[in-house]
Amino acid sequence: AIVEERERLARELHDAVSQQLFAISLMTSALVESADLNAEKPRKQIEMVEKMAGNAQNEMRALLRQLRPATLEGKSLKEGLEELLEEMADKQSLTIRSEIELVEGLPKGVEDHLFRITQEGLSNILRHSEATSATVRLGLYNHQVHLRITDNGIGFNRDAAKSSSYGLKTVQERANEIGGVATVVSSPGKGTQVDVKVPIIGNEGDKQP
Repeated sequence: AIVEERERLARELHDAVSQQLFAISLMTSALVESADLNAEKPRKQIEMVEKMAGNAQNEMRALLRQLRPATLEGKSLKEGLEELLEEMADKQSLTIRSEIELVEGLPKGVEDHLFRITQEGLSNILRHSEATSATVRLGLYNHQVHLRITDNGIGFNRDAAKSSSYGLKTVQERANEIGGVATVVSSPGKGTQVDVKVPIIGNEGDKQP
């Protein structure tokens, strides 16, 4: 029932909001290019509306992606993440690089949380960072699964902003639930880096970073 409700909400958001935002963006683009719109003030106002519509579209796409059920059923974590990144790269104007290793023997709960953390991290990038590129890395180092998500966006001041304001609280909570830690490094104009480390005991194939 929960999955069906999420799917219904996703469909309604797409039909009722996303298409209208797209239409607004097209119309304002046409107005900005019109030779009749020469006055400086209305042109700037139209350009602002166009930018706001574009930002709202990015926000809506990110929310729709979270609502749409995603699963690792029948896939390894590596396969699931690669599929997620490929889908995002196809639908967003964001260059995504990845270095994802096959980490075998992880408990299903750990895999699920790492997958969701990656979803959340990428969603944060789309919604807040204004980045043009992002990188996702996953590997096993020193008996720890290490997930790192970085972007080249606008960043933020960690001292002046609550982590929850940037959607990072969920990432930290998910990491804690599987016995890991999440750290965030960011500063204005320098992009953002999210590191998640989860200790794994007795896993073969460990190597040095």
